[in-house]
Amino acid sequence: MGRWDDKSVRAARKWASWKMQEYPLHDRVLTKIIEDKARKHPDRVVFQFRDDPITSGELNERVNKAANGLLKLGVKPGDKVAIMLPNCPEFLYSWFGANKVGAAEVPINVALKGAGLAYQIDQSDSVVLIAHTEYLDRLGEIAAGLKKLRHVVFMEGAGRKDALPSWPGLERLTYQEFAAGSADTPKVTVHYSDLATVLYTSGTTGVSKGVEMSHHYWYSIWQESVRYARYTEDDVLYTGLPFFHGNAQGITVGPAVLADAKAVIVERFSASQLWDDCRRWNCTEANYIGGIIPILLKQDPRDDDADNPVRLMVGAAAPADEWHAFQKRFDTKLLEVYGMTECYCCLASPYDAPRAGSCGQAITGWDVRVVDDDDQDCPPNAVGEIITRSNKMFVGTTGYYKKPEATLELFKNGWIHTGDLGRRDEDGYFYFADRKKQAIRRRGENISSFEVEAVIGTHPAVLESCVVGVPSDLGEEEVKAVVVFKPGQKATAEELIRWCEPRMAYFAIPRYIAVRDSLPKTPSERVEKFKLKS
Repeated sequence: MGRWDDKSVRAARKWASWKMQEYPLHDRVLTKIIEDKARKHPDRVVFQFRDDPITSGELNERVNKAANGLLKLGVKPGDKVAIMLPNCPEFLYSWFGANKVGAAEVPINVALKGAGLAYQIDQSDSVVLIAHTEYLDRLGEIAAGLKKLRHVVFMEGAGRKDALPSWPGLERLTYQEFAAGSADTPKVTVHYSDLATVLYTSGTTGVSKGVEMSHHYWYSIWQESVRYARYTEDDVLYTGLPFFHGNAQGITVGPAVLADAKAVIVERFSASQLWDDCRRWNCTEANYIGGIIPILLKQDPRDDDADNPVRLMVGAAAPADEWHAFQKRFDTKLLEVYGMTECYCCLASPYDAPRAGSCGQAITGWDVRVVDDDDQDCPPNAVGEIITRSNKMFVGTTGYYKKPEATLELFKNGWIHTGDLGRRDEDGYFYFADRKKQAIRRRGENISSFEVEAVIGTHPAVLESCVVGVPSDLGEEEVKAVVVFKPGQKATAEELIRWCEPRMAYFAIPRYIAVRDSLPKTPSERVEKFKLKS
């Protein structure tokens, strides 16, 4: 019996004998769950930030301190609290502290600058901003225009000892001052249907929109994540993905709380450190997104690649042709999910019957279809748009914050239109094809940039690639590939074309190839294709 079999058998035995605690409807409030865990298991470590373990009891106390700090600033139920912090414990205290007083967190992408940064803080109506001093310069440039903001709480980083800036109209204080008050539970009533989060979309295809997420919606995401990944109290979850992204909040932070497991959090994803980190903390699960699987595969092989405790990696868009090679090399299981912030997650691979390249089947609470441009069901294996709707109350988003027209467009004919192309086979397994707006149409043929990227990515000299459509003299588009090579390696455009010729349809082979040192990405590792197209 191999190592993977050992890990699989142990996990199966635990899952068969373990049962997740279910919370009654009115207790499906995030901070009520945290309070309950603190009462039952105050000394259990729930989060590990590098060398800083945090128990359930400590988490609840520090959340209460943040909540009371917000009350002192005048924050009321329904208010918004913007959080612009790197991965750190204070992010969690601020998020749940806001929720505890009936306010909603607004996680801010830490890479934003200028108008884009001002837009998210202002459009969300945030009255408090909790930010790291690392972002002082960027915030200073837009502070005068943030008319709805009343208070700024600064968390100081090592080596940054500047005096806090004086911005007219904004009260400022340090995080230490902010969280120095009582650890008692605030006397604020919060309902399971109340808004917990306004989470902005990545904006890879245009202006970002704030997705409304209730306490109950988060609960359902956490609950289903525990089920499809079979997390138990024995699991240790690992992520280096940013907290302002739904992946870390929905697949790592929440499930760790709900399953009485532990989450190991690092500042950022590192291909060279991931496996060593997982060995150090005995992690049984790790997250992936975007191109992380190919990047991990392209690391130089090590004798101990398969010597790790990880039984499962959960994420999206693992290339089908690298699926089995990855599982064999690292002796772990890949579990694909699909969704977006608006319907997170509506598809997940069956744990005991995954299929390479498939993002699985509809999970509890969701109906999923593949339709044509008239919203009519496509036949099996035909590519169309993936649409979905919740079949349970209070699951899924209620819409985009202060964007009624975009909300109506999202829920066209009563279904969430994802803007993603995919297909469904005869057995009900779904397969992602491409973003609908990023699909390339060339001489009457629809081309999946996702599939072209997967082929180019298998070239031994290529680290990663991105494929976009560019204007054609003949109408429609031509295919352009933007390529990043592995350090010390390269290939000519002709060599890459020859690599593609036997591996894809003739009409999908790129006409243009550009070489870059890196691809423009969001901090959640999504390539910003609109920048390449422009």
